Amino acid sequence: MTTELPPQILTQLEQLKDIRLPEPVSWWPLAPGWWGVAVLFLAAVAASMVWSILRRRTVRYVALGELEKMRGEDATDLSELATHVSALLRRVAIRLNGRSIGILSDKDWAEYLTSGKSGMSRELALVLSQAPYAPSKPATDEQKKKLVDAAEQWIRRCA
Repeated sequence: MTTELPPQILTQLEQLKDIRLPEPVSWWPLAPGWWGVAVLFLAAVAASMVWSILRRRTVRYVALGELEKMRGEDATDLSELATHVSALLRRVAIRLNGRSIGILSDKDWAEYLTSGKSGMSRELALVLSQAPYAPSKPATDEQKKKLVDAAEQWIRRCA
């Protein structure tokens, strides 16, 4: 059974064109959600950079850096090392609590270093407070480590 189509329908069929597909979806311009994600990402990067810069300007960061330099130096004299550590701790204390700390000396300075929960041991505080006036004596590695570690703990707790 073959059915022939009338010529009128055949002419109409010849006028039909193929289905036209839409243009492929472009990745640009971005949808509003992606713009939001990009803005949040850039804000997070900027905030982390600012936080990093400000952190490096803190008293604690600078003081711990100086203390690491002292730890790396090959100091043979305990009083010289203690004098430098004491001067560093005094600068940190002045920065945190004002210039009134700068006038403390000897036992008052030792008492300040031992005060509160964050204070260091009385023995080390006395060594630090009397270091500028003490005679030179050779330092063992254990004494140097103990002194620098105590100063590092004090800076971490107080600064």
